[in-house]
Amino acid sequence: MATEVHRVRWLALLVPLLLAACAGPSGGTAPAPPAEAGAGAVETPPAARPVRAAYVVLGSSALPAWLAQDEGIFARYGLAVELTYIAGQVRIGEALVAGELDVGIGPAELAIGPALEGADLVMVASWNNRTAFSAVVQPDIRSVADLQGKRVAVTRRRSLSETWAAMTLSQFGLVPERDYALLAIGGQAEQLAALQAGAVDVGVLTPPTNLVGRQLGFHELLSYRDYAYEFAGMGVNTTRRYLREQPETLDRLLRALAEGVALMLQQPETAMAALGRHTRVEDRELLQESVRFEHSRSARDLLPTAAGLRAALDEATRNNPRGASASPDEFVDLTLVRALNDSGFIRALYP
Repeated sequence: MATEVHRVRWLALLVPLLLAACAGPSGGTAPAPPAEAGAGAVETPPAARPVRAAYVVLGSSALPAWLAQDEGIFARYGLAVELTYIAGQVRIGEALVAGELDVGIGPAELAIGPALEGADLVMVASWNNRTAFSAVVQPDIRSVADLQGKRVAVTRRRSLSETWAAMTLSQFGLVPERDYALLAIGGQAEQLAALQAGAVDVGVLTPPTNLVGRQLGFHELLSYRDYAYEFAGMGVNTTRRYLREQPETLDRLLRALAEGVALMLQQPETAMAALGRHTRVEDRELLQESVRFEHSRSARDLLPTAAGLRAALDEATRNNPRGASASPDEFVDLTLVRALNDSGFIRALYP
């Protein structure tokens, strides 16, 4: 059990977590893009283009976007990115369809779900290829069998946290709603607060929040280390209209995010500093473990795998039978990110 000082410190930071913004200076240095101008040429900075973007999880999987913002990489590519946190991929999908966002940073399912209903959403890149959470439970729960009749907190219904919970608990013969209740609680901080208040029995958490939960005396019943699934995870989703009308803007955005991934992989100290700022976690051990986790599942080329896309479609089909006759290729357009790979741009980010 953590000390009372740790408990009070975390509780005091719950509200700032919910309002965490993605801006702020940092001392790290972003990798420079490959030079494209000829010798002696004078480059004119590109005109700043506004991009309204939201990310779905307040955790380490958002690091490439946070780093691109904090380290001025977006600005260097002439982008004025308004980067916000919205808990739940359904809400981000709705905002994209309504034209309130240009880009949704989240898993492929963010695009697939609405697309099955006729929306023109599409995934254009993905920088991690596995989904993993931890089931953090009340101290008196010691086995999966103890979850019968319990309350499982997820971000939102049809969220990636619900997907992971359903996939994992099904291996033990547990069926949602029949064997356990799913409660849409909100983000990582809200789930941890609900655990502390006794309002839920299980929180579906990612690093570093699951690690903080362990420090506070909760039990990590199922660990993200053991229950990770190939899945088209955190990446860039948008509308086909935006892709058609703003290809150069998206190209700049993908270049910046590719640099964010490279920075995360090559400068762990800078990555840990960014993660600490945005999650308000100071414990170095927690930050190191979180960054190592992202290293283990990062896709340098920003290309989702065929198996990962199939898993995302299969999960969407669980909520919408229309997916049964669909192909994963219908929900992605990887033209821009393939061009970045073919041109050597991404390869040049890694010495």
